[in-house]
Amino acid sequence: MPAHSSDLSSDVLAGEWPSTHRIAEAVLAIWPEHERYIRKSLAGRDAAMMRTTETLAEAVLLLVSDRLDAIAAHYRWTCDRLREEELFFHREGRYRLSTFAEADAEVYSDAAYMEKYMDGLLLSQVLWFNHAASCHFFLTELPALLQPGGSLLEIGPGHGLMMSLALRDFGLSSANAWDLSEVSLDQTRAALERLGHHGCHFAVQNVMDVPADTPPADLVVLSEVLEHLEDPKSVMRKLHAQVRPETGRIFINVPINSPSPDHLYLMRTPDDARALLNDTGFEILKDGFFATQGTALERALRNKISVSACMIARPV
Repeated sequence: MPAHSSDLSSDVLAGEWPSTHRIAEAVLAIWPEHERYIRKSLAGRDAAMMRTTETLAEAVLLLVSDRLDAIAAHYRWTCDRLREEELFFHREGRYRLSTFAEADAEVYSDAAYMEKYMDGLLLSQVLWFNHAASCHFFLTELPALLQPGGSLLEIGPGHGLMMSLALRDFGLSSANAWDLSEVSLDQTRAALERLGHHGCHFAVQNVMDVPADTPPADLVVLSEVLEHLEDPKSVMRKLHAQVRPETGRIFINVPINSPSPDHLYLMRTPDDARALLNDTGFEILKDGFFATQGTALERALRNKISVSACMIARPV
């Protein structure tokens, strides 16, 4: 065990949640000062949420294979970049970038930057309360609102974790993934295969240019996508036709007050997030708001602390 901490192995974390413990220890081995943050983030999770956290951790360890130490270093690098954006946000009251062209020039077109950034965000799914809570909401709230044997469409599937959870637990008949980048889809395909999921369909597809004869899906998922767009409401209006009428559902996960190197669209309140659905032809059936480190929502909003907004809706 590293000598950096008060020994996380003495916690229930080490025995009952070994994969979560392994990821936490890898990060603390190169960043001991992060222990207080991790402990506070984990302390706010009940047993059910910890089971989801452990599921995520197991998937992450499969994905990173023998690169955990390097991924942990990239997680620290990513947090440093996020801290820079937070300082700007709290000083200026806005996100630093506002156009896709800016994000592309600074982030997306820089392969080395993107590798570190995506690696860091992968570990955040386990270590950040709001990210783990969003996945837990997805897993626990959606099944009762879905028709059995339905079809899934995820837009911007990233690491593939949300799609993997849906394929494991939702009894789906088919799954499709859309992205603007063939490279990103290749990475998602490889991740899902490593996690044991085969038979998904992948397509390079711009949401604003979907063929009219494209069949609607029973579940459409956009997790941490809309904040990267200049005009997310125009995308939501286009997506209305991709959700099956009456029985179809859409799951949206967007951050509030969450400055990041490639975030463009700033939402300051839960109502700002809800407006993405309320103003574009959807009725919200269930929502949940989860702040960094489990901070109370009112306090998080008052202090402009990042909040993940999760919403399940149907087309109307």
